[in-house]
Amino acid sequence: MKVRLIDHQCDCLGLIRTGLVGSILAFAPILGAQPAGAAEAGPADTGKVTNTIEIAPGDAPQDKEIAPHKERETLPQPTTRDNPFNVPRLELTREAAYSAYQRGYYLTAFDFATRLAGQGDVAAQTLLGELYYRGLGVERDVKEAASWFELAAAEKDAEAEFALGLLYARGQGVDKNTDKAIELFEKAAAQGQKHAQFNLGLIKLEGQLARQDLNEAIDLLTQSANQGLADAQYTLANIYRSQLFPTPELDKAAYWMLQAAKSGFADAQLEYGLMLFSGKGVAKNYDMSRAWIEQAAKSGHVLAQNRLARMLARGYGAPADPVKAAEYYLLSKRAGKHDDWLENFFTQLPDADKQKALADLSDKSLW
Repeated sequence: MKVRLIDHQCDCLGLIRTGLVGSILAFAPILGAQPAGAAEAGPADTGKVTNTIEIAPGDAPQDKEIAPHKERETLPQPTTRDNPFNVPRLELTREAAYSAYQRGYYLTAFDFATRLAGQGDVAAQTLLGELYYRGLGVERDVKEAASWFELAAAEKDAEAEFALGLLYARGQGVDKNTDKAIELFEKAAAQGQKHAQFNLGLIKLEGQLARQDLNEAIDLLTQSANQGLADAQYTLANIYRSQLFPTPELDKAAYWMLQAAKSGFADAQLEYGLMLFSGKGVAKNYDMSRAWIEQAAKSGHVLAQNRLARMLARGYGAPADPVKAAEYYLLSKRAGKHDDWLENFFTQLPDADKQKALADLSDKSLW
């Protein structure tokens, strides 16, 4: 098992993978958590802005300030309104800076964060580091990001500690220093930063960057999972059903797999559905098995589409539905999943069913 750092386009500072459980550590944007005293929501979490501060129309962004396409899936799209002089200007506060960031008004966020950071506001320093790292509202500058994270981390800001730890782990903007990265993860994890807890848990589990300690790894991952991090929940589920234990604890595996599935994690939805199908760690239930696997399939999970096609063809969890089975088979086949049994099943369908499946498939905006 080897932990390795890789790039990731959607998350600001990258991923760690662990070969043992096949889980992905999605390092959420640094500002997934709000500053102390602000509502805890952000583009990394729900995409909903919970505080009520409004950006004045005079501050409405130009095109370059509108959130990129991927951000628009979770952030409300800013708009430009008339008569800006009729609305009071936004007060310069950290909450206003974070609100602008969350809504995709990056120029405004950068302006506010710069002024507040210069006044020593630690949360604003962390926000400024985030903006420099991602190149939002300002040209990307990883070294400048690192310097702002370092200032905030010196004041024990958990988000900054985590962010700076990632930069040290990857050698971005600073010289690579694994020991320093782990030290910063430990500081952030001790303050309850769930991504740091997850990171540190994987490091303790893997045992190459630090002393291996299964109990400590599980404790850290559990702390992160209890805060709702789906990656941690999924990782725990896989640990409990792995060979790390003399006897796999399938009941705990099923519990954490369900939590991750409820979080919308497609891999977990498929895996929990398969646990229900086989009765491993949970009572066998074909109806629920099909429901969970279908959720994963509808999100585009290719293996789930394949497994759902088999269930629909054979009538597990509901009466057999050859046409729908064919639809999901064709979806998975298009994505490169080969299945001799389903190919034979599709070949033997009446031509009318084949044509209906193809027609339904082309009709559904879902696909």
